[in-house]
Amino acid sequence: MIAHRLCLLTAILLGPVGAAGPVSPAESELLASISANTLGGHLSFLASDLLEGRDTPSRGLDLAAEYIATQFRRFGVEPGGDNGTYFQNAPYLKITQPMEGFRVRLQTPDGKSWESTGAKAMAVTSEAVNARELEVLKVTIKDQDSPLPSAEQVHGKAVLLYVAQGASGAAARNRALMTMKPAVLVTYAVVSPTPFRLRPASAPATSAAPYIVTSDGDFSRFVDALPEGETPAKLTATVAAPVQESILLRNVIGKLPGSDPELRNEAILLTAHYDHVGVSTRGDGDRIHNGANDDASGVSTVLALAEAIGGRKQRPKRTLLFMTYFGEEKGLLGSRYYAAHPIHPLRQTVANLNFEHMGRTDDSEGKREGQITATGFDYTTLGDALTAAGAATGVGTWSHPRNSDDFFARSDNQALADAGVPAITVSVAWIFPDYHRPGDHWEKIDLANMEKVVRTVAVGVSRIANSDTAPQWVESHPKVKRYVEAFRKLHVAD
Repeated sequence: MIAHRLCLLTAILLGPVGAAGPVSPAESELLASISANTLGGHLSFLASDLLEGRDTPSRGLDLAAEYIATQFRRFGVEPGGDNGTYFQNAPYLKITQPMEGFRVRLQTPDGKSWESTGAKAMAVTSEAVNARELEVLKVTIKDQDSPLPSAEQVHGKAVLLYVAQGASGAAARNRALMTMKPAVLVTYAVVSPTPFRLRPASAPATSAAPYIVTSDGDFSRFVDALPEGETPAKLTATVAAPVQESILLRNVIGKLPGSDPELRNEAILLTAHYDHVGVSTRGDGDRIHNGANDDASGVSTVLALAEAIGGRKQRPKRTLLFMTYFGEEKGLLGSRYYAAHPIHPLRQTVANLNFEHMGRTDDSEGKREGQITATGFDYTTLGDALTAAGAATGVGTWSHPRNSDDFFARSDNQALADAGVPAITVSVAWIFPDYHRPGDHWEKIDLANMEKVVRTVAVGVSRIANSDTAPQWVESHPKVKRYVEAFRKLHVAD
C-alpha cells in the first residue's frame, strides 16, 4: 500500500515532501558529481549532426537510445526494460500515404475550378479513395458555438471545411463533423512535412473519413466564393491506399532499487524525451533540427541524475526509474505507451518529474538565469519540493501565469497525470529562439546555469525519494479535479 493520501493532514502530521533546509553533507557529495562538463558531454553528442535530429523513427533515434543505455550501464544503474534490457519495446505501425496518382478537383457549373495533383497537399485515409462528382457542402467554423449541419446533410458528401483564424473549439467541431461520415473532408491548413503517421500495433484501425489538407491559397479563394451549406460545386478525388510497415520503437529505462524495506516498493519516474523532429525536407543551408534544448538537455539531466544518485553508496529509500521516451514530438507517444504498459505499477508510482528545455536561459520573455519553473507548478506538492531545494541551492522558482498551465498538456507529464500520478515537467525556458528550428545547437546551452539548476533538481529528487510522505495533488486547485479522480481510482483498493 502506498503510504500517502490526498489530504493535507497527512503532510502536516508527517512533515512536508522535500522539506526545506540547508544542503546536508550527503547532498553536497551528491552535487559534486554534477558538472557543466558532464552535461555538455552528453549534450554535444545527442545534439550532434551525426544523429540527424533524432526523428521518430530514424537511425539517429536508435543511436541516441544505444548511447543512453550505454550510459546507464556505465553508471551501474540496473536495466529497467523488457527481458533484462534497458529497452521497453513498443510495436508500432508506420503508415505512409503514397501521393502517386493523387488528384482532387473542385468544379462549379459556371466553369470555375480548383485542382491539386499533390503539390501543397497531404491526405490521411484508411483506404483508397475513388470519388466522382460528389455533392459539396461548405462548413465554416468561427468558434465553438458555430452551428454544424445535420448528419443527414453531411453523410456521403464532400465537406469543404473553413476554420477561421484563432477559432476556439475548432478541433472538437472537426471531430464532430467526422462522426457524421462525410465521403471526404478537405480543409485549408499548414501541410505537415512528415510523410507518415504512427499508430500502436495493438490499436484498432480507424475508419474515419478520408481527410485532405492543402496549403494552396487558390483553394482558400475558391472556397471563399462558395455559399455556406449546400453548394453547386462537385468534387472528384483519387487517393491511393496507405502503406503500413511494422516498426519497433523503444523507451530507454534504467532502475535504481530503493533501500527502504517498505518504501522501495514506491517509485519515482525521472523522465525526458530523446527524440526530436529530424531533418527538414525543404530550405537551404542547415536543415538538421539538432534539438539541443528540446530535448537533449532534458535527457542530459536524467543521465546526470542517474550518475550522481546511482554512484552513491547510500541509495534513496524509494526506487528511482530513469527513463527517456521516444516520439514526444509525434504526440507524446512514448509516455502514453509507458502509461498504458507500465514497468512499475502505476498505483505504486508516487511521482513523475519530467525534464524539458533545461539548458537555455534566453527565454523569449527575458533571461532566466538562476531560475527554474514547471508545468502545473501549483497542481501538486512537487512545486513546493522544488522551491525548498532551490532555497537550499540558491535557485529561484516561479510559475508562469499562462505557460505553466498551457504546457502541462503539451509535455510528457500529461500521460502520467491522466493516470493519476502527480506529474510535472521541469524547465528553465518556455519558448526560446530556434525553438523547433535547425538553430537549436548545443553551443547555445548555458552550461554553467544548467549545472546549477540540475543540482537543485538533484536535491529535490533526493529529498522526495527519502521523505516519509509522498507527493500529492493539491485538491483545492480548480484545474486538478480530473487528476484527483484518476488518483482515487488508481488507489481504490488501498
